[in-house]
Amino acid sequence: MLSIIVPIKNEPYINALVSDIRKKVRAKHEIIVVDKSDAIPKIKGAKLVRQKSDGLGRAILEGVVASKGDIILMMDGDGSHDPVYIDKMLSLIKSYDIVIGSRYVEGGSSNDSLPRAVVSRALTAFVSLFLGLRIKDPLSGFAMYRRSVFDSTVLSPKGYKLLMEICYKCGKRERAKITEVPIRFHQRKTGFSKVGFNLSGLKEAARIFLLALLLRFGRA
Repeated sequence: MLSIIVPIKNEPYINALVSDIRKKVRAKHEIIVVDKSDAIPKIKGAKLVRQKSDGLGRAILEGVVASKGDIILMMDGDGSHDPVYIDKMLSLIKSYDIVIGSRYVEGGSSNDSLPRAVVSRALTAFVSLFLGLRIKDPLSGFAMYRRSVFDSTVLSPKGYKLLMEICYKCGKRERAKITEVPIRFHQRKTGFSKVGFNLSGLKEAARIFLLALLLRFGRA
């Protein structure tokens, strides 16, 4: 079974996303919404887990603990990741340990603003080069994993980019099989981005640099 984990915090689009997943994903699945909102949201068609830890990466790990599937998918809750790609990713996970929804492989794209796109490209290039990853989009928030990836790996999430840590620890150290599929990354459907070309975005960029350093020198 597929477990779809969606971390949120005060996310107005979540019910529309759950409905969209139900319509577009043909495989047997469960949806787990890991919530750090100020008030408990009313969500139909998904299991709600109130996050006890801090940070998006740790929210996903709490979702994994609460899940039942042998395949785990993480995706954003704001509509930036279209569920239409999930069945394609499922068809590939049979042959791989990790399947990444990528903006930067051939056929992928993003409708980010130019400043945000430039920053994202620069960070992605730095991470791939510095950590020696043969991956075009190690900072993607849309990825599918075999459960064994989480069972066999000690993770210490910092900030938003759990995939980056997983790819380094599993892909580079343990030779996990990783592939990427092209996706169209959308701007969030409603509300305001919590991370962008602003102070929050700069803080997240700093966390990415720090995590890359810690991973490279065996401190994470």
